[in-house]
Amino acid sequence: MLTAGDLVKVKDSAFKYFADRLALVDHVAHREEYYDDDNKLQSRTYYLITLVDSSASHIFPEDDLILLSKAHKINE
Repeated sequence: MLTAGDLVKVKDSAFKYFADRLALVDHVAHREEYYDDDNKLQSRTYYLITLVDSSASHIFPEDDLILLSKAHKINE
C-alpha cells in the first residue's frame, strides 16, 4: 500500500502523458471491491499522483505505479 509522499514511477503501459515519469503520491483517491473470474472478492486502490517535474496530476490504480522510495513517516 502506498502512502502520501511516496515516490513512484508510472508504468510505461499507463496513460501516455504520464507514462514512464516520476510522481509523488498525494493520497488514496478511491477504493473498490469486485469479484474476479473465480468469484473471489478482490480490492483495488486508486491514488492521486502529481508529477515531480510539473503540476500535472491524475488518478491511477496501484497496478500502474512502481514504488521507488517510501516517504518518511512522521508522528509515529
